[in-house]
Amino acid sequence: MHPGRKFRSIVCLVAAFFAGSLPCLAYGLDTQRHDYEIVAADDSEATRRIVADLRRKIPAAQVFFSQDKHSTKGKIPVYIAIGPAGLRTALAQGVDASILSLYTSSQAYHAILEGAPEPHPRQITAIYAEPSPSDQLRLISMLSKKQGGVAVILSNKTAYLEPILQAAAAQLKTPLTVEKFNDGDNINRVLNRVADVPAILAMPDSAVFNAENIKNILVTTYRRSQPVIGFSAPLVKAGALASSYSDIEDIDAQADEILNDFDASGKLPDPQFPKYFSVIVNDDVARSLNIVIDEPVKKFSRKPTVRQP
Repeated sequence: MHPGRKFRSIVCLVAAFFAGSLPCLAYGLDTQRHDYEIVAADDSEATRRIVADLRRKIPAAQVFFSQDKHSTKGKIPVYIAIGPAGLRTALAQGVDASILSLYTSSQAYHAILEGAPEPHPRQITAIYAEPSPSDQLRLISMLSKKQGGVAVILSNKTAYLEPILQAAAAQLKTPLTVEKFNDGDNINRVLNRVADVPAILAMPDSAVFNAENIKNILVTTYRRSQPVIGFSAPLVKAGALASSYSDIEDIDAQADEILNDFDASGKLPDPQFPKYFSVIVNDDVARSLNIVIDEPVKKFSRKPTVRQP
């Protein structure tokens, strides 16, 4: 299947990824020791479904939307912020609160905090929207039959990811090529500089993977038989070879763990990537690239332990 055939739909989906218009969100939080408040990005039908999922696990949680006038009634809340708009709204509520940001990409999270007036809330953390670089690199090592390593393209918007990627690659003994995408660069020239690297790891960088570049990236790499490991299931459906991804239950469990630990310790951890995941593979692309998808690849996942009621 030619990766350009689904270009229009994937542009919309990638734009939604960065904008925070998300089809699903974690809903699993069972702790009640703090005053939890769900901060929703908008009042759309999709967001209301997300909020309903959250409230089934946190019946006492209050909900307010970004456009609502909000009062904490004198209590110090813990905000569960849905998407970038929810995070911006939570940041504007005051510095006494704590915030857990969900389904905001690491790029958007960093940009929002950098642009927010100080002081920030006393504690803030996130479960990023995109897959863990370490899990993505493990997936590449399982898929690749070559030993030439992997390339990643980063702009100044995602330069903070380089040490994370380098550390993960070193741990896995995977050769990593980091190619910089500077302002004014041509994506085809950048792709030419990594043409000899067996695979490309896509990161959610809006300077690189945007409506202007994404078709060129998928088509050019496809013609070179150079697989792209995407950062979302929709990107895989559009023409990337594979990706790890986290569904509602995965993020649910991780958020639940974070907030239960917060109840016990009073401390939130550093921002983190999704802990639990499954793998999606584009079988048509795999066949076209003559890549055999072994059973261990299909079963590569990490899932939370199911607790007994």
